[in-house]
Amino acid sequence: MEFSLFKPLMPVLGLLAAGILSPMHAESGPAFTFKKGVNISHWLSQNEGAHTYAAPWFGEKDVEWIAGQGFDHIRLPVDFRLCFAADGSLEEDKVAPIASTIRWARARGLGVVLDAHFLPGADFNSVGGDHRAYTDPAVEEEAGHCWRLMARRFAAEGPYLRFEILNEPVARENSQLNPFLAHMLAAIRETNPTRIVYVTSNQWSRFGTVPDVVLPDDPNVALTIHYYEPIVFTHQRASWVGFTKTLPPVSFPGTVPDLTGHTTPNFHHKDLHAGDPLTVAQVQETFAKVSDWLAVHAPTIEVYVGEFGVYEAAEADSKRRWIATVRSESERRGWGWAVWDYNDSFGVRGPDGSGTPILEGLFPPAR
Repeated sequence: MEFSLFKPLMPVLGLLAAGILSPMHAESGPAFTFKKGVNISHWLSQNEGAHTYAAPWFGEKDVEWIAGQGFDHIRLPVDFRLCFAADGSLEEDKVAPIASTIRWARARGLGVVLDAHFLPGADFNSVGGDHRAYTDPAVEEEAGHCWRLMARRFAAEGPYLRFEILNEPVARENSQLNPFLAHMLAAIRETNPTRIVYVTSNQWSRFGTVPDVVLPDDPNVALTIHYYEPIVFTHQRASWVGFTKTLPPVSFPGTVPDLTGHTTPNFHHKDLHAGDPLTVAQVQETFAKVSDWLAVHAPTIEVYVGEFGVYEAAEADSKRRWIATVRSESERRGWGWAVWDYNDSFGVRGPDGSGTPILEGLFPPAR
């Protein structure tokens, strides 16, 4: 990622550390932390094919397993578009699984990040995606209505619940995202004045677009970013990225293979060249650059790597090394993280119910 084109961030007046105590956060009880999380994918979002909304494959026993591994929170991706009736009212049967997850998690000392994985007019699909919410006031207001009602529904919950405005926004211009985030935050603040709310950067929450985020003058806002580099390793043989199943195995550390004949027409990662190295130092450098930039421009902001992970096609040892590298780079800076995902193709839990190499990279077995 290139950082030489970073633009100056607008002054952040009055910005305090996200997570500061307030009346809502001062209630007695366990201190919920958001440092080591896992994403529950394809349960309440991305429900293609057999992945039906709120299917019974996920439940309280899964939350119990997650708590037992050492995680301290769940990131819960939800397609908000599915939670509202035609008249704009909130459908309680669609909201009930969210409420159940919060209850199951809280009982085990786990926090929950309620992530709007999709909003009306705002999705992260690079091909055929809907990005009208950043330029069409009527669509933007529809998205704001969704957050206004969802936030009101969960306003009574304590600090074990956090909100994430939008997963991986894809506005045409980075500057278009800021007024959209401000609008959504204002809708949330009508009923949740002190809850921690995550804002993010444009172009799939990339590290490289962080400097174009205008952080709100709000002491209870945190920043979430995602990391999947190098894509040729983390998403090797993933068809939706544009790789075919014939792509030669890619190790980490390793090198970029010859991609000739191993990509599809929708492949757009033209910066990958055969023989280029893939190293731990590159990951460390990317984290260091954004960390150093934030230290100057937003030194008190809480940072959360809300997604990172490796697709199932990668070999086990490389998965462990890459996951351990990203985890350690996050933790040494005090950043929280949530791995993608629980038990799907990037899973920390395998089909037989046991932990995977991804889990071992997060929580190395005692020797």
